[in-house]
Amino acid sequence: MKRRTLVAGLGSLSASIHLAVGSGAFTSVSAERRVEVDIEGDNDAFLGLKQLGGGTDTIYGRSVEGGPSEQVAFSFPGSGELSENPDLGLGTDSVYEFDRDSGESDDTAPTEGLLRITNQGTQPVEVYSKHKTDSELEIELYDVTDPDETALRDDLPTLRIGGNIDVGFRIRTFGADVDEFDETLTIVAKAPDK
Repeated sequence: MKRRTLVAGLGSLSASIHLAVGSGAFTSVSAERRVEVDIEGDNDAFLGLKQLGGGTDTIYGRSVEGGPSEQVAFSFPGSGELSENPDLGLGTDSVYEFDRDSGESDDTAPTEGLLRITNQGTQPVEVYSKHKTDSELEIELYDVTDPDETALRDDLPTLRIGGNIDVGFRIRTFGADVDEFDETLTIVAKAPDK
């Protein structure tokens, strides 16, 4: 039985940036994160992205650094896992939470989180993720330090200047066909409401 494989590549800030004219502040910025491995970096991004965990340092690594720290790629299941068992994948009608690199699952002190989002801007921002798709898949990010693992879009964390948040991925496959998927995840940063 062929199971579902999801490859998620997260690149640097690449979508539109809206600036408040004359104030030096921005009201919102969004970063489209294509589900591909090769994405061009943007050195002027308001958000920095960094892969966490062992990545390709381990045979079962779920994530791969592909250039600058703003370019990372994720594979669900991990690439090493797939090479050993090509039938491995996400099951149907399930919820999966990935909060550490699969190559570190047996470590006594694994790195928590798969991705670090950093505010590289000049003011505090709230961050969340959006997922638009034609498939039935649902993908969201959550703060790995939150005991309730609330989705970022439901409880927007505020990142101070230079602050960061370590996140995991939650993938819901209810109603999704058995297939390989190309998905897009958008990470949004906006100025907090006053």
